[in-house]
Amino acid sequence: MIETLGVNIGGRNNLLITYTEDFEIEENGKWISHPDPTLGPRGYSYCTGHKRLLKCGKGNYVFFHTTKTNPATGQDGRFITAYFVIKDVGLGKQIVPRHNITGAAKHANGIDDHYVIVGEENCSRKLKEPGLLFDRHFAKRLVFDPSKSIRFDIVDKNGEKLSDLQCIASATRNIRILTDEDVKNLRHEINRLGL
Repeated sequence: MIETLGVNIGGRNNLLITYTEDFEIEENGKWISHPDPTLGPRGYSYCTGHKRLLKCGKGNYVFFHTTKTNPATGQDGRFITAYFVIKDVGLGKQIVPRHNITGAAKHANGIDDHYVIVGEENCSRKLKEPGLLFDRHFAKRLVFDPSKSIRFDIVDKNGEKLSDLQCIASATRNIRILTDEDVKNLRHEINRLGL
């Protein structure tokens, strides 16, 4: 176990989650666009239908990443934009009322198989824009658990070479478990860059 910000973390419970900034849900017969995760100041929460989220426990880290335009190049890139230190996790219908969630995850209150995590407000944060660049160089430093590094220079069935962004997005589309070393590397880079 590693002690960080007074929180114990263990590798099998830390997660890396991808999200889409223009997430839409149907509410009262209309499609409504909203951000999920909710990244302060009204709290930190995230909802998903993936039961794997329950591998997270109180005090563990969850890092979020998405595709954004890289201001340095004007091209799309992958960025880690926020992290939570878990305060609570469970079925949405239990977590939403317990924490009076008013952000995007509130819709999980009425769905049987949706799960919600809530972040500790004083330990969770949204990174400065655009976030930590999650490129080939940084991706090669992540090990994951079970150990399966992100592969690059992949050629698809049509003989086309996938871009680094496509390789990262494909390898991290599903929730990935981070090792203690991965969390340490992520936290170090975020602090080093003042994000």
